[in-house]
Amino acid sequence: MDPQNTDLELAIHTLVENFHSASSTNANTLTAQEFQSMLSKELPTMAKKAGDQEGLNKLLTEMSVEEGKGVTFKDFWKLVESLANAQFGLQSNEKQVKCVKCSLM
Repeated sequence: MDPQNTDLELAIHTLVENFHSASSTNANTLTAQEFQSMLSKELPTMAKKAGDQEGLNKLLTEMSVEEGKGVTFKDFWKLVESLANAQFGLQSNEKQVKCVKCSLM
């Protein structure tokens, strides 16, 4: 990677690289097992919430992955988008609370 890349560029590169490295066959999709392994390694909190096979199946369904189909990067991106939106909401609420405190002082 070029040392001139921004944090956001590096973050995007990391997401793509982690997805590709999770495939044992360098395929464009991940098996459910490869996806679960990537979650365990890269998103351990999410993996704990997914839990067992039933939880993983529910997560895959929420991502619109059909049973028996591989997880595409687009599917993975839906999960990333959902997590990023949740984080944005949390940080927005924190900023609003801080702003309210500031206006009360």
